[in-house]
Amino acid sequence: MRRFESWPTWAVLGLVLAESAGAVFLATRGAAPGSAATATATLLFVLTTATVGALIGLRRPGHRIGWLLRLAAFSFATGALIVTYVEVAFFVQPGSLPVGPPLVILGDWIFGLGFGISATYLLLLFPTGRLPSPRWRPVSWLAGISLIMMLLGALLGTSAFEGLPIDNPLAMDSSHPVLLLFEGGGFYLLFMTMLASVASLVVRYRSSVGEERQQLKWVAFGVVILGVGVAASVLWELVNGTAELSDDTENLVIALSLTMIPVSIGVAILRFRLYDIDRIISRTVSYGVVVALIAAVFFGSATLLGSLLPSDSPLSVAASTLSVAALFNPLRRRVQRFVDKLFNRSKYDAGLTMDAFSARLRTEVDLDQLAGDLQTVAAETMQPTSLALWLRG
Repeated sequence: MRRFESWPTWAVLGLVLAESAGAVFLATRGAAPGSAATATATLLFVLTTATVGALIGLRRPGHRIGWLLRLAAFSFATGALIVTYVEVAFFVQPGSLPVGPPLVILGDWIFGLGFGISATYLLLLFPTGRLPSPRWRPVSWLAGISLIMMLLGALLGTSAFEGLPIDNPLAMDSSHPVLLLFEGGGFYLLFMTMLASVASLVVRYRSSVGEERQQLKWVAFGVVILGVGVAASVLWELVNGTAELSDDTENLVIALSLTMIPVSIGVAILRFRLYDIDRIISRTVSYGVVVALIAAVFFGSATLLGSLLPSDSPLSVAASTLSVAALFNPLRRRVQRFVDKLFNRSKYDAGLTMDAFSARLRTEVDLDQLAGDLQTVAAETMQPTSLALWLRG
């Protein structure tokens, strides 16, 4: 019975692997346009999503999150295969492969399907596989309606055919109200349901306790990593210009950051090291702050010393490097204590309790008082279900 239940999971994973291999084969056929870095990062995201979905399907076959991940991975892999096929057929080796408007429309829509599923239903149903409450059913219906509208927009529009030597035989005029309804209305409706899906996670978190709260923290951590990757790419372009950071590098950074989403979902659903999230968040925030402060000190001191010393003197860089090395550990300890005080209060309070007990331990001579203090400290810091102290006579 178990083997019968798992075969759909293996079938979807096999299809995703086969389609990814086909996309790679076509991309290398006659040097198809595009970068290896972008293709590799996209492939990594698709395979990670499919693998996490398969693991959830094998461990928890009936869980809807696993099916949604597998469906999203299948959509992305199919879209990548079709888009690469069309590029080879029209630009790399024109006329070598048969292609028509239906294939172009399918490739455009199925990418949107994968994105829509990931941005709506995956968030609405996480982590239980059910809606937060029946009041959220209209949001799930509207998400489905928006995906259907986007399909009709792809059927009747021309955006998927821009730059291609063929036209859409079903295309309507860009100002036609029906096309505006399906293409523009579908996009804005999907965007609104995306915001509502994010709001559902906030509502879940506010009412969650214990394990479910830890699961939501993992996904929030993955979203923050993605936001940092996108913000870093945008900031680098604003400072250095688009020529300094190519589109391929941007896509690589964003795709690698995006990979954290399925990974965090997999950790949350499979409960692998689930309760390590508080420590991970604390360490991530503290090291991020330390790196930012160290970078500010380094560039500030290098600029200051560079204005005082000759331009070709290596002393400014050497002095800046030494100052950073000297500041790192003290700064890290202080930032870590501050972060624990804000985000990991239990650890911070436990540290204060241990410090106070260590100070009393130096002067305490009453064995009974010491035993009582030890039990109190253990109860406050470890919070065990039962506690006993045995002293050897």
